[in-house]
Amino acid sequence: MIVVVDYNAGNLRSIVKAVEIYAGRENVKISNNPEEVLSGDKIVFPGVGNFKSAVLNLSKEYKGMSLREALVECIESNIPFLGICLGMHLLMESSEEGGNSKGLGVIEGKVIKFRDVEKIPHIGWNSVELLRDIALFEGIGDNQYFYFVHSYHVDPLDDNVVVGVSEYGYRFPCVIQRDNVYGTQFHPEKSSKIGLKLIENFLELI
Repeated sequence: MIVVVDYNAGNLRSIVKAVEIYAGRENVKISNNPEEVLSGDKIVFPGVGNFKSAVLNLSKEYKGMSLREALVECIESNIPFLGICLGMHLLMESSEEGGNSKGLGVIEGKVIKFRDVEKIPHIGWNSVELLRDIALFEGIGDNQYFYFVHSYHVDPLDDNVVVGVSEYGYRFPCVIQRDNVYGTQFHPEKSSKIGLKLIENFLELI
């Protein structure tokens, strides 16, 4: 079962539809129930909303467990996890968005606001330069264009987790990976055929 995490942030239709194309509707569960999240074979965390609000919603308990605890347990159990935009930000220890709110702390580092750029948010199609090959980009290739919409980006302590970079005023990390955890700053579900290929690649991970 593919679980798309519902953390009360609004419309999840785009990412759910994209996942259903390859997994089938019967194999996709939209859930805010920690027990259902723990039962997932793969976890997709969508990229809609505000960091602080998401953290507050993840911290609410349901039958003695929070979504935050369930997500960390899934990741520690090597369940493949894909965090999109905000979903990637939440993997970090903290974010400047919302006053240095604490994230899941799965990856050391923080989320910072763009500095000294012409316009925020950064919206549009940007190329992604791959720093190394990973299964997520199989059949996609280097310097392909994906759709971005964001005012913040991750700043990991360990450069080795950074797989891809893009540029908006300066180079910034836009793809991260560590073991079973993947994150993209761009929205694959809004990135045409190439984005759908990335989602397919994630769903095919063992």
